[in-house]
Formats: sequence, structure tokens, C-alpha cells
Amino acid sequence: MEKTTRTPSIDCRLLWSVISMAMLTFLGILSETSLNIAYSSLMRQYGIEASVVQWLTTGYLLVLAIVIPSSTYLVRRFSTVRLFQCAVTIFTLGTILGACAPTFPVLLCARLIMAIGTGISLPLMTNVVLEKAEFHQRGMLMGVVSLVISAGPAIGPVYGGIIMQYLTWHYIFIIMIPFLLIAIVIGTVSLSDISRKAEASISMPSMLLTALGLGSIMIACSFAYEWQADWRFWLLLAFGVLMMVIFVLLQFRLERPLVNVRVFTHAGFSTGIGTIMISQACVLGINFMLPLLLINGLHHNSMMAALILLPGAAIGSIVSPKVGSALRFHFAPNLMVTGFFGMIVAAVLMTVLQKQSLIILVIYVFFMTGASLVATPGQTHSLNQLPASMNADGSAVLNTLQQLSGAVGTAVASILMTAFQQRATRSGANFATSCASAFSNSMPLFIVLMAVAILLAMMLRRFGKSKVS
Repeated sequence: MEKTTRTPSIDCRLLWSVISMAMLTFLGILSETSLNIAYSSLMRQYGIEASVVQWLTTGYLLVLAIVIPSSTYLVRRFSTVRLFQCAVTIFTLGTILGACAPTFPVLLCARLIMAIGTGISLPLMTNVVLEKAEFHQRGMLMGVVSLVISAGPAIGPVYGGIIMQYLTWHYIFIIMIPFLLIAIVIGTVSLSDISRKAEASISMPSMLLTALGLGSIMIACSFAYEWQADWRFWLLLAFGVLMMVIFVLLQFRLERPLVNVRVFTHAGFSTGIGTIMISQACVLGINFMLPLLLINGLHHNSMMAALILLPGAAIGSIVSPKVGSALRFHFAPNLMVTGFFGMIVAAVLMTVLQKQSLIILVIYVFFMTGASLVATPGQTHSLNQLPASMNADGSAVLNTLQQLSGAVGTAVASILMTAFQQRATRSGANFATSCASAFSNSMPLFIVLMAVAILLAMMLRRFGKSKVS
């Protein structure tokens, strides 16, 4: 029997559907990361402190954490086109409101509205890929999803820096509006319905528990650096974890749960999610520490720090679809093991050779390339372990835990950097030296976590469903 390796072309309508949703998701992430550059300007304009302006990010992540778990209900209850149009409309309204915000509360309200739109579009994009793409085409399209998620943080600081250099922060929002109009036109024309028309209901106690649980964890993680991990951090974190435990137990008792947590009974999915969470925590944790090293330790301004990190983040994003396409011929866990090895080597080199900006630039390219070898195969392989009836639940769990693990990774990095920097300062080191010392002493924990993730990726070899012959 003749064997062919020719890859059937992806349906153009499906590709344009993914692109339209990717544009909305990308703009959501771009607005989050670019607005960080404008914080000092916003503090001066509105006369507020750093702890207040930080709520633009904390509130955004909080709403995302609440909306994403409800995506299982939304996908089953509403048509895909209407859901996408609703997401773009909500996001656009928030964008217009943010562009002309006269006061900080109005700007914060605009950010929360935008988060609702992103929270709908992010899991919807994954659901469309799972429902409409041929099994062997999922990897390439999940690579597009990964490209969007990783390109936003890469371009955001540079985009924000350029806007703040030549215009005002209002244009961060204004420039996005034409792209939103393009996205809604493309999506309206190309999207087809993926709703299974199953009975859907929403559990208000579940919504309350997930809001309290994920909200408390997100707030604790967001303010870990400012609170220096004191009793407020641990109390809020413990309360959030308790609420999530109660949430999970409640889902088992409900006939139609908000999120079907039985997805975790599929060992391949659970193991894959573990590797993805570790990868996300390590990538965002190290991405939090590197700008601090470049700005405080090596005396670069924020714009230059963003430019040093841009090639690595950009190349990592570009590689993602290529890695997804490679899943047709390569076993996902093998790519993940290779990726984690690359990340570990790069992390070790960054720890040792941290005094030269050019060296950091080159090493970071290898680090983010390794991260791409983990992200796309990990997401595709994990979701492939679930039956089609659990696609929406798997997507909601994946996207929620990615947000959560990223917040936790950033919190851990901020706690370590603060503790080690204070210790170095007490020993007589100056500010720049103490920051460099804190970076070196914080990195081993992330290296150990990535080593653990290699073991989990090796365990994934027992689940071979995502290899297409």
C-alpha cells in the first residue's frame, strides 16, 4: 500500500476564521503589554500612585480569569458568528472609551470591558481549531494561536515605547480601531458555527466561586512584588486556593457543570497541562526578571530593554506555526523534551553570562525558540487526548490555567528578586550589583522546574494519539 506524506491544504475559510479571531486576541494582549510603558505618564496625568495604576493590568487579568471559564457555556449557548461579533463589539467599545478616558476610573472601566472581549475570543479561537480542523492540521493552526499569544508581549513594549515617544498614550487605543473593524468583517464572512446545540445552563454559585478563587489568586500574584510576600499575599492566596477546591468539588456534583473538570481524568491531558503550566510560569517569570536586569543592572532605558528582547520573542513567535506543522511528522513529546533542554541551556547561560547585552540578546533567541518547541506541541497534544464532547471544557481549562500559571510565575519571580536584592543590599552591594545578584540567585528555581517538566514530557510519550502517520 502506497504511503503519502503530502499535507492536505487547510480550508481557506477556516484559516481566515482563525486569523480574524487571532487579530482580536492579539490586540487584547498588545493593549495589555503596551499600556505598561505608559504607566508613568498616566500616574502624572491622573495624579495616582503605582499601586493604583497597576489595577489596569490586575483588573484586566482578573476579568479574563472570570470570563474564560464561562466560555464552555457561551460556546454551547450561542452561535459562533454572533459570539465573535459580540466579542469584537465589546472590545471596540472598551477601546473607544479608553481612547477618550477623561479620568482614571473611566480608563479602568474601559480596560475591564476590553478584557471581556478578549476573554470570549481567546478560548473561542481554540474551540474553532479543535472543531473544524482536520486532526493532522491542528498542530499548524495551534501554532498560529501560539504565535498570537507570544507575539503580543513581544511587540507590546516596543509599540508602547514608540507611541509614547512620538504621540500620547491615547493612540495605543486609537490605532487598534481600524484593525478591529477589519477583524469583524473577516470573521463575519468566514466563520461557521461550531455550537453543538446542547442544553446549556450557567451555575451562579460556580461563577461566584471561580471569581473569588481565581480573582484572589490573581490579585495576590499581581501585588506580590509590592507587598513583598507578607501576610496579605499568603492570606489572599490561601483563600483563593480554598475557593477553587470548593469550585472543583461543586462541579462533580452538578448535572451540567460550568466547566467539566472530568477532563483531568484523562491522564494525557492532565500531564500535558502540567508541562504547559510549568513552561508558561518559567517563560513569564524569566520575562519579568530580564527587563529588571537590563534596566536596573545594565543601565538600559525601557525602550532599549524592549528592543534587546524583541528578536527572541519575535523569532519564537514566527517559529510556532512551523513547529505546529512539524507535528505531522514528529512526535509532540519529543519536540517538548528538546524544547525544555534548549530552555535549560539558555537559562544557565543567561545566569552565567549576564553582563553583556548582546550575549543576552542571542541567548534569549534560543530560549524563546525552545519555548516554542514546548508551547504548540504541548497544547495540541494535550487537547488531542480529549473526546470531541470535551473540546470546549478542555479549551476553557487550558486558557484559564495558562493565565493562572503565568501570574504565579511572575509572582514567584518578583518575590525572589525582592528577597535576593534586599539580601545583597544588606551585604553592601550597590543597586545595580544587587539586581544582577538577585537575577543570578533566582534563576536556579526556574531551571529546576524546567527539569521537572522534562520528566513530565517524557511521561507524555505513553499517550501517542497526536502522532499522525
